[in-house]
Amino acid sequence: MTTVEQESSPGSILSKAFEVLGVFGPEHRVLTLTEIARSSRLPKSTVHRLLGRLVALGVLEPHGAGFKVGLPMRRFASAMPIESLRQSALPHLGALHHWSRRHVHLGALRGNRVVFVERLMMAGHDLPSAAPGTDLPAHATALGKVLLAHITEEEAEAALAGPLAALAPNTITDAADFTRELAQVRQDQVAVARGESHPDVTCVAAPILIRGRAVSAVSVSTTARDAAVDRALKDAVRVAAGRIARDNRKVLANGHEDWFPGTV
Repeated sequence: MTTVEQESSPGSILSKAFEVLGVFGPEHRVLTLTEIARSSRLPKSTVHRLLGRLVALGVLEPHGAGFKVGLPMRRFASAMPIESLRQSALPHLGALHHWSRRHVHLGALRGNRVVFVERLMMAGHDLPSAAPGTDLPAHATALGKVLLAHITEEEAEAALAGPLAALAPNTITDAADFTRELAQVRQDQVAVARGESHPDVTCVAAPILIRGRAVSAVSVSTTARDAAVDRALKDAVRVAAGRIARDNRKVLANGHEDWFPGTV
Protein backbone atom coordinates (compact mmCIF):
# COMPACT_ATOMS: atom_id res chain seq x y z
CA MET A 1 0.00 0.00 0.00
CA THR A 2 1.39 3.40 -0.98
CA THR A 3 1.68 6.33 1.44
CA VAL A 4 -1.24 8.06 -0.28
CA GLU A 5 -3.38 4.91 0.02
CA GLN A 6 -2.45 4.57 3.70
CA GLU A 7 -3.46 8.18 4.39
CA SER A 8 -6.75 7.61 2.54
CA SER A 9 -7.72 4.43 4.41
CA PRO A 10 -10.75 4.83 6.74
CA GLY A 11 -8.76 3.88 9.84
CA SER A 12 -5.97 6.31 9.06
CA ILE A 13 -8.37 9.17 8.32
CA LEU A 14 -10.32 8.56 11.52
CA SER A 15 -7.24 8.41 13.74
CA LYS A 16 -5.80 11.57 12.19
CA ALA A 17 -9.13 13.36 12.57
CA PHE A 18 -9.06 12.56 16.29
CA GLU A 19 -5.48 13.80 16.49
CA VAL A 20 -6.70 17.10 15.05
CA LEU A 21 -9.64 17.30 17.46
CA GLY A 22 -7.37 16.40 20.36
CA VAL A 23 -5.44 19.66 20.12
CA PHE A 24 -8.51 21.70 21.08
CA GLY A 25 -9.20 22.25 24.76
CA PRO A 26 -10.11 24.75 27.48
CA GLU A 27 -6.92 26.74 26.83
CA HIS A 28 -7.00 26.26 23.05
CA ARG A 29 -10.52 27.04 21.89
CA VAL A 30 -9.57 28.69 18.57
CA LEU A 31 -6.57 27.50 16.55
CA THR A 32 -5.13 28.28 13.13
CA LEU A 33 -4.16 25.63 10.59
CA THR A 34 -0.49 26.16 11.43
CA GLU A 35 -1.13 25.77 15.17
CA ILE A 36 -3.17 22.61 14.62
CA ALA A 37 -0.46 21.10 12.42
CA ARG A 38 2.23 21.96 14.97
CA SER A 39 0.31 20.56 17.94
CA SER A 40 -0.90 17.41 16.17
CA ARG A 41 2.49 16.84 14.49
CA LEU A 42 0.73 16.13 11.22
CA PRO A 43 1.79 17.54 7.84
CA LYS A 44 0.09 20.84 7.08
CA SER A 45 -1.27 19.41 3.81
CA THR A 46 -2.91 16.52 5.71
CA VAL A 47 -4.38 18.90 8.28
CA HIS A 48 -5.72 21.13 5.50
CA ARG A 49 -7.59 18.20 3.93
CA LEU A 50 -8.92 17.03 7.30
CA LEU A 51 -10.11 20.50 8.24
CA GLY A 52 -12.11 20.69 5.02
CA ARG A 53 -13.87 17.41 5.83
CA LEU A 54 -14.44 18.25 9.49
CA VAL A 55 -15.90 21.67 8.62
CA ALA A 56 -18.19 20.10 6.02
CA LEU A 57 -19.47 17.69 8.67
CA GLY A 58 -20.00 20.45 11.24
CA VAL A 59 -17.43 18.95 13.60
CA LEU A 60 -15.35 22.12 13.31
CA GLU A 61 -16.35 25.63 12.31
CA PRO A 62 -14.31 28.52 10.87
CA HIS A 63 -13.67 31.27 13.41
CA GLY A 64 -11.83 34.36 12.19
CA ALA A 65 -8.46 33.19 10.90
CA GLY A 66 -8.77 29.85 12.66
CA PHE A 67 -11.13 27.05 13.64
CA LYS A 68 -13.20 26.06 16.65
CA VAL A 69 -15.16 22.98 17.70
CA GLY A 70 -18.54 23.10 15.97
CA LEU A 71 -21.70 23.79 17.93
CA PRO A 72 -23.37 20.59 16.62
CA MET A 73 -20.81 18.66 18.70
CA ARG A 74 -22.70 19.85 21.78
CA ARG A 75 -25.34 17.26 20.90
CA PHE A 76 -22.83 14.46 21.38
CA ALA A 77 -21.75 15.83 24.75
CA SER A 78 -25.38 16.02 25.86
CA ALA A 79 -25.84 12.35 24.89
CA MET A 80 -23.33 11.15 27.50
CA PRO A 81 -24.91 9.60 30.61
CA ILE A 82 -22.68 11.75 32.80
CA GLU A 83 -24.34 14.85 31.35
CA SER A 84 -27.56 13.82 33.10
CA LEU A 85 -25.62 13.45 36.33
CA ARG A 86 -23.86 16.80 35.80
CA GLN A 87 -27.15 18.63 35.28
CA SER A 88 -28.77 17.10 38.35
CA ALA A 89 -25.62 17.83 40.36
CA LEU A 90 -25.48 21.55 39.56
CA PRO A 91 -27.90 22.76 42.28
CA HIS A 92 -26.02 20.76 44.92
CA LEU A 93 -22.63 21.87 43.63
CA GLY A 94 -23.92 25.44 43.72
CA ALA A 95 -25.10 25.10 47.32
CA LEU A 96 -21.74 23.61 48.36
CA HIS A 97 -19.92 26.36 46.48
CA HIS A 98 -22.00 29.08 48.18
CA TRP A 99 -21.56 27.57 51.65
CA SER A 100 -17.85 26.77 51.42
CA ARG A 101 -16.83 29.86 49.40
CA ARG A 102 -14.28 27.66 47.65
CA HIS A 103 -13.79 26.03 44.25
CA VAL A 104 -16.01 22.98 43.69
CA HIS A 105 -15.42 20.17 41.18
CA LEU A 106 -17.25 17.15 39.81
CA GLY A 107 -15.13 14.34 38.37
CA ALA A 108 -15.21 10.77 37.08
CA LEU A 109 -12.63 7.99 36.86
CA ARG A 110 -11.25 6.73 33.56
CA GLY A 111 -8.57 4.10 34.03
CA ASN A 112 -5.89 5.58 36.25
CA ARG A 113 -6.90 9.18 35.62
CA VAL A 114 -9.67 11.39 36.91
CA VAL A 115 -11.53 13.53 34.37
CA PHE A 116 -12.97 16.83 35.58
CA VAL A 117 -16.58 17.19 34.42
CA GLU A 118 -17.70 20.45 36.05
CA ARG A 119 -16.27 23.22 38.19
CA LEU A 120 -17.61 26.24 40.04
CA MET A 121 -14.94 28.81 40.81
CA MET A 122 -14.85 31.37 43.59
CA ALA A 123 -14.32 34.83 42.14
CA GLY A 124 -11.16 36.60 43.21
CA HIS A 125 -9.26 33.41 44.05
CA ASP A 126 -6.13 32.62 42.05
CA LEU A 127 -5.99 29.05 43.35
CA PRO A 128 -5.22 26.57 40.52
CA SER A 129 -8.38 24.87 39.29
CA ALA A 130 -8.85 22.10 36.71
CA ALA A 131 -11.16 23.03 33.83
CA PRO A 132 -13.84 20.60 32.62
CA GLY A 133 -12.26 18.06 30.29
CA THR A 134 -8.92 18.21 32.08
CA ASP A 135 -7.58 14.92 33.39
CA LEU A 136 -5.00 14.22 36.09
CA PRO A 137 -3.43 11.08 37.58
CA ALA A 138 -6.06 9.74 39.96
CA HIS A 139 -3.61 8.87 42.74
CA ALA A 140 -2.60 12.53 43.11
CA THR A 141 -6.10 13.97 43.62
CA ALA A 142 -8.78 13.69 46.29
CA LEU A 143 -11.36 12.98 43.57
CA GLY A 144 -9.22 10.18 42.19
CA LYS A 145 -8.48 8.65 45.58
CA VAL A 146 -12.12 8.49 46.62
CA LEU A 147 -13.04 6.91 43.27
CA LEU A 148 -10.17 4.40 43.33
CA ALA A 149 -11.22 3.42 46.85
CA HIS A 150 -14.60 2.26 45.53
CA ILE A 151 -13.66 0.11 42.54
CA THR A 152 -13.06 -3.63 42.57
CA GLU A 153 -9.71 -5.11 43.55
CA GLU A 154 -9.11 -6.21 39.95
CA GLU A 155 -9.92 -2.74 38.61
CA ALA A 156 -7.64 -1.15 41.20
CA GLU A 157 -4.76 -3.46 40.28
CA ALA A 158 -5.15 -2.53 36.61
CA ALA A 159 -5.42 1.19 37.36
CA LEU A 160 -2.39 1.19 39.65
CA ALA A 161 -0.21 -1.23 37.70
CA GLY A 162 2.31 1.45 36.74
CA PRO A 163 4.48 3.71 38.90
CA LEU A 164 2.78 6.43 40.96
CA ALA A 165 4.34 9.58 39.55
CA ALA A 166 4.93 12.60 41.79
CA LEU A 167 3.05 15.73 40.72
CA ALA A 168 3.91 17.68 43.86
CA PRO A 169 6.05 17.23 47.00
CA ASN A 170 3.26 15.45 48.91
CA THR A 171 2.10 13.03 46.20
CA ILE A 172 1.95 9.48 47.55
CA THR A 173 4.27 7.46 45.32
CA ASP A 174 4.74 4.29 47.39
CA ALA A 175 2.23 1.57 46.43
CA ALA A 176 1.94 0.17 49.97
CA ASP A 177 1.35 3.64 51.43
CA PHE A 178 -1.27 4.34 48.78
CA THR A 179 -3.08 1.06 49.48
CA ARG A 180 -3.29 2.03 53.15
CA GLU A 181 -4.54 5.47 52.13
CA LEU A 182 -7.37 3.93 50.08
CA ALA A 183 -8.38 1.73 53.02
CA GLN A 184 -8.70 4.83 55.20
CA VAL A 185 -10.70 6.61 52.49
CA ARG A 186 -13.14 3.69 52.30
CA GLN A 187 -13.59 3.84 56.05
CA ASP A 188 -14.08 7.62 56.18
CA GLN A 189 -16.06 7.90 52.92
CA VAL A 190 -14.04 11.02 52.21
CA ALA A 191 -10.58 11.70 50.78
CA VAL A 192 -8.19 14.56 51.51
CA ALA A 193 -5.24 15.49 49.31
CA ARG A 194 -2.90 18.10 50.80
CA GLY A 195 -0.42 19.44 48.26
CA GLU A 196 -0.52 16.20 46.25
CA SER A 197 -1.55 17.45 42.80
CA HIS A 198 -0.20 20.98 43.33
CA PRO A 199 1.91 22.32 46.21
CA ASP A 200 -0.60 25.08 46.98
CA VAL A 201 -3.82 23.07 46.80
CA THR A 202 -5.72 20.99 49.35
CA CYS A 203 -8.83 19.09 48.23
CA VAL A 204 -11.60 17.22 50.03
CA ALA A 205 -13.72 14.74 48.03
CA ALA A 206 -16.64 12.36 48.57
CA PRO A 207 -18.06 9.66 46.28
CA ILE A 208 -21.41 9.71 44.49
CA LEU A 209 -22.55 6.15 45.16
CA ILE A 210 -25.17 4.52 42.95
CA ARG A 211 -25.84 0.81 43.39
CA GLY A 212 -22.77 0.65 45.58
CA ARG A 213 -20.53 2.03 42.83
CA ALA A 214 -18.79 5.40 42.89
CA VAL A 215 -19.88 6.66 39.47
CA SER A 216 -18.49 10.13 40.14
CA ALA A 217 -17.26 12.31 42.99
CA VAL A 218 -17.49 15.86 44.36
CA SER A 219 -14.60 17.90 45.72
CA VAL A 220 -13.87 21.25 47.32
CA SER A 221 -10.48 22.91 46.77
CA THR A 222 -8.75 25.28 49.13
CA THR A 223 -5.20 26.45 49.75
CA ALA A 224 -2.67 24.07 51.25
CA ARG A 225 -2.20 26.61 54.05
CA ASP A 226 -5.91 26.57 54.93
CA ALA A 227 -6.35 24.80 58.26
CA ALA A 228 -10.14 24.76 57.87
CA VAL A 229 -10.35 21.21 56.48
CA ASP A 230 -12.47 20.27 59.45
CA ARG A 231 -15.34 17.90 60.08
CA ALA A 232 -17.89 20.48 58.90
CA LEU A 233 -16.25 20.75 55.47
CA LYS A 234 -15.94 16.98 55.10
CA ASP A 235 -19.56 16.52 56.14
CA ALA A 236 -20.72 19.18 53.67
CA VAL A 237 -18.95 17.44 50.78
CA ARG A 238 -20.40 14.07 51.82
CA VAL A 239 -23.91 15.56 52.05
CA ALA A 240 -23.65 17.13 48.59
CA ALA A 241 -22.47 13.83 47.10
CA GLY A 242 -25.29 11.97 48.84
CA ARG A 243 -27.93 14.35 47.51
CA ILE A 244 -26.60 14.03 43.96
CA ALA A 245 -26.73 10.23 44.30
CA ARG A 246 -30.30 10.44 45.62
CA ASP A 247 -31.45 12.51 42.65
CA ASN A 248 -29.80 10.14 40.18
CA ARG A 249 -31.44 7.10 41.75
CA LYS A 250 -34.67 8.69 40.54
CA VAL A 251 -33.25 8.52 37.01
CA LEU A 252 -32.80 4.77 37.46
CA ALA A 253 -36.40 4.48 38.60
CA ASN A 254 -37.55 6.20 35.40
CA GLY A 255 -36.36 3.44 33.09
CA HIS A 256 -32.71 4.37 32.64
CA GLU A 257 -31.07 1.51 34.53
CA ASP A 258 -28.52 1.09 31.73
CA TRP A 259 -27.15 4.60 32.29
CA PHE A 260 -25.20 3.54 35.38
CA PRO A 261 -23.69 0.10 34.76
CA GLY A 262 -20.63 1.13 36.77
CA THR A 263 -19.33 4.33 35.24
CA VAL A 264 -21.01 7.31 33.62
